[in-house]
Amino acid sequence: MKSRLMGSGFGMVVLACLAVVLAQTARAQAIPRTPDGKPDLSGTWVGGGRGGNVTGGVFAGQTRGGQSTMELTKWGRDKFNWNRAPEAANAPGVYRGQHVRVDQDPLYHCYPAGLVRLGPPAHFISADTRGGLIEIIQTPGKVMLLFQYHHEVRHIFTDGREHPKNLELTWNGHSIGRWDGDTLVVDTIGLRDESWLDSGGHEHSTQLHVVERFRRVDADNLEIERTLTDPVALAKPFTVRTGLKLSLDMDLDENLGTGYDCTQFMMRKPAFGDGIGGVMGISEPPAGGY
Repeated sequence: MKSRLMGSGFGMVVLACLAVVLAQTARAQAIPRTPDGKPDLSGTWVGGGRGGNVTGGVFAGQTRGGQSTMELTKWGRDKFNWNRAPEAANAPGVYRGQHVRVDQDPLYHCYPAGLVRLGPPAHFISADTRGGLIEIIQTPGKVMLLFQYHHEVRHIFTDGREHPKNLELTWNGHSIGRWDGDTLVVDTIGLRDESWLDSGGHEHSTQLHVVERFRRVDADNLEIERTLTDPVALAKPFTVRTGLKLSLDMDLDENLGTGYDCTQFMMRKPAFGDGIGGVMGISEPPAGGY
């Protein structure tokens, strides 16, 4: 009798394990694949997918109570503190309640967002705006990311090349990718340092190194993990994750997100207040530098 019960229990365990394997296999089969068997990341994607720690399009936990929760070097903390406004969150000149000096934000001087802020994960990604749409085009040897925001384009080379030895710094850097099973691992260096990491005032150096992991979970969901390493700005690497959803009813619109008149944008006062110093002029750093 005892052996029968043991055999029955063993059989139930086997069936349960088999059910899990079959479910995982079914999910894997649901993932669209390219002719060479790799997961196909192609499609138009928008925020709101599962598996992320990005809230409202902003890195969750990156700032709390006006303080950075990232582990910064002295250089990084001095830069961060300089970019923060001294007023309370509801005072004039404060950006979205985050105590940020609007006169220092590179976006308010018509600079590109830069790789990290552009995303994904991104300050611009959300589930309710077409401005956050991203189209991914996957071809043999290259994956391209087309952004609705300012029609930015990223090129990820997957043809086995390495980073150039004499790399010219650019806003989105130089990206090379390789497949680790069903995950696309992307390595990016060569980033200009004029951009911010986020809307909270965190800066980075030209030594910033970004590693991304793109994984299509199923037909409708894409998970992305991004780890930032910068020995100048970050005392410890910082990782952020987000989930994107496949959009079947929205496509990139060439008439949306085409930019603005930079001169008028920089000279007018922001709608939410007069800003620090009145107009959108770049403030000088403290005497003696940072």
